[in-house]
Amino acid sequence: MTLSTNRRLGPAPVLGLLFIVWLAGSAPSLAQETVDVVLPAAVSFTVFDVSVATTGSPEPTRLEFTSIQLQAGNALRVSVQADAAAFTPPAPGGSTIAASKVSWTTSGAVGGSGTPGTLSDTAYSQVFETTTAASAAQIDVHWTQAAIGGGVRSGSHDLTVRWKLESVVP
Repeated sequence: MTLSTNRRLGPAPVLGLLFIVWLAGSAPSLAQETVDVVLPAAVSFTVFDVSVATTGSPEPTRLEFTSIQLQAGNALRVSVQADAAAFTPPAPGGSTIAASKVSWTTSGAVGGSGTPGTLSDTAYSQVFETTTAASAAQIDVHWTQAAIGGGVRSGSHDLTVRWKLESVVP
């Protein structure tokens, strides 16, 4: 998933990208646990006014999990974490946008429940957890970038985040 930030400061837009990779967690188990996962390739923010929050696009992004086969009594927990405390600015030494400016809410959960949160580079934040009997699940995630304030150079701002999928006992 890529979170992008496009902002307009004067005539030039600012584009920030948040690249997301996923990381499969492992449960101490002898049984093989599997799931087919569909995560969004990218989320972007087009910021025209740095003094207001911006909704991510596409709106919403859907996370889908099919063919879920977990150890009896386990659930699939999905979390996300930023690889850095801030987006990398378009020019070295430029002002940065904090990763914690990105937050999410959830809706439309099927086969589990969503958890709202804020992106962090120090810990994974839970986004979704399935029920223990779910064989398929989905959730819509609504991303928001808080107002970033002035002094940030227009152009592409990038940030990588990681998804963690783990089998847990709820």
